Amino acid sequence: MNNRTSLEGCVSIVTGARGGIGRGISRELAAAGSDVVLQIERDQRDSVEVNDAARARPLVEEIEALGRKALPINCDVSNPAHVEAMVDRTIEAFGRLDVLVNNAGIVNTFRLEDMPEDEWDRVIDVNLKGMFLCCRAAIPHLKASAGAIINNGSIASFGGASGLTHYCASKHAVIGLTKALALELAQYDVTVNAVCPGIVDTPMWSEVLTPDPEQYKAVISRVIPLGRDQTPEDMGRAAVFLATNANITGQSITVDGGITSRAT
Repeated sequence: MNNRTSLEGCVSIVTGARGGIGRGISRELAAAGSDVVLQIERDQRDSVEVNDAARARPLVEEIEALGRKALPINCDVSNPAHVEAMVDRTIEAFGRLDVLVNNAGIVNTFRLEDMPEDEWDRVIDVNLKGMFLCCRAAIPHLKASAGAIINNGSIASFGGASGLTHYCASKHAVIGLTKALALELAQYDVTVNAVCPGIVDTPMWSEVLTPDPEQYKAVISRVIPLGRDQTPEDMGRAAVFLATNANITGQSITVDGGITSRAT
């Protein structure tokens, strides 16, 4: 992807593509000209070959309506064999890979003293180990295309939140991974950056963190200086910006309506 002013003719992988932010990123990449491989979450017990296209059909149709191709692949990002198979299928189907968006992530709430070990492991495995595995599998192909890696951080990458020690730990680590990997890949003209969402109207916020609609509205009015939540499309436009700019690497772009601008 030597011509970073456009995604025409490019191929992108978006993990966690069925979620709110993943859908927004996938649509914006397609609108910018990229074909998109859609990673759909699945259980580790499934075989590597499973491709659950039915669950992704609405998003596939949206991308095809934009004139681009979409390939859904059922994959557990915390499983090395699944991730390697996903990247192999991408190359078989399209012959190249230009952009990797590590968006897959999960969250739940536990005070640390009450947290089961398997809940800690599950969040770290998806949010951090999955990012490592996807980067490792994609890097040889991104070197060939002088491509881009975009990692999904969070405003939790810069602070703490009660009940979210495992989530905050994983998102802090994303920033360290992004900076270090940007240095490793700079000689190959591969950029590595992070998009850090604020409060986005997705199931993660509405179902897990603030399920009461009135509470959600109160949080927005209280903590966001711009007075409005962010959208999945906001994250998608940030991803396109980073994917098409060859001179930005190792950076964390916060899209949060001004939340992290407040003095602490």
